[in-house]
Amino acid sequence: MSRGWWIALILVACGVGLAVLVGVLGTRNEPTKSEAVSSLCESLKTLDDSVTALTGIDTSTATMSQFQADVGAIQDDWDQVKSDAQDVKSAQMGSLDSAWNSFESAVKGIPSDATVQDASNSVKQAADQLQSTAQSTASSMSCSSAGSS
Repeated sequence: MSRGWWIALILVACGVGLAVLVGVLGTRNEPTKSEAVSSLCESLKTLDDSVTALTGIDTSTATMSQFQADVGAIQDDWDQVKSDAQDVKSAQMGSLDSAWNSFESAVKGIPSDATVQDASNSVKQAADQLQSTAQSTASSMSCSSAGSS
């Protein structure tokens, strides 16, 4: 093969490689800004709903297992909020982080022998604050479903 053929072959290979790279970069699964905000709004709404379920628990009939399941749902929802917030650069999470830390401390402070009534009373104020802050965060992001529960 002549030198010209080698140069042509190298240029074609580089062109194919560049086309593949552009194709891969163009199909990444990063959400658009509006998709990211929408996901965060949905996760904030789900968190709000879960806190409502916990604070509305019927302490006269509920078991500690039910209470703990509601707390577990809130933990899962919080994890999703944190994950979704990473994709929204404008999300102001400081107040919500603080409200979460207070809620988590209140849950950890529940004595192991507490009744559902005692446990509910122990976390009520922190849960209300978490819910209020989640609603405020959603509202500041213009989420359409903010505080609709």
